[in-house]
Amino acid sequence: MRTFVYWMLQLTWGLPLNVIGAIFALLLICLGKKPKRFGYAVYFELGNHWGGLNLGGFFFVQKNADKRLKSHEYGHSFQTLLLGPLMPFLVTIPSAVRYHYRSYRRAKGHSLSPYDAFWCEGWATRLGVKYLKD
Repeated sequence: MRTFVYWMLQLTWGLPLNVIGAIFALLLICLGKKPKRFGYAVYFELGNHWGGLNLGGFFFVQKNADKRLKSHEYGHSFQTLLLGPLMPFLVTIPSAVRYHYRSYRRAKGHSLSPYDAFWCEGWATRLGVKYLKD
């Protein structure tokens, strides 16, 4: 896949999430944060110990995020290419709800299944690894 095709699909089929991602990116740039590239995507690092959030071709991760986390969030951008306007309902919202539920369970001392055990999270990790060009 080429950068042009990636962004053409992000900004057509995946437009809803990318508009939100672009607004967040613009706000962060105005606040002095510098965007970085990961594969074809644009990302920002901010905060500590929270993981990441993908909004189409843009993703946001904790400071000093490792390659695995960035690759996972990058994988979500390919889910956007495949699912388009259904992405928020099939992946983004369920993933966010699950993230907070897991945080609640962890705080209560419960054991948790592996993060990638949830279908869309494992899929995102596999896509990120598959499409990342080193």
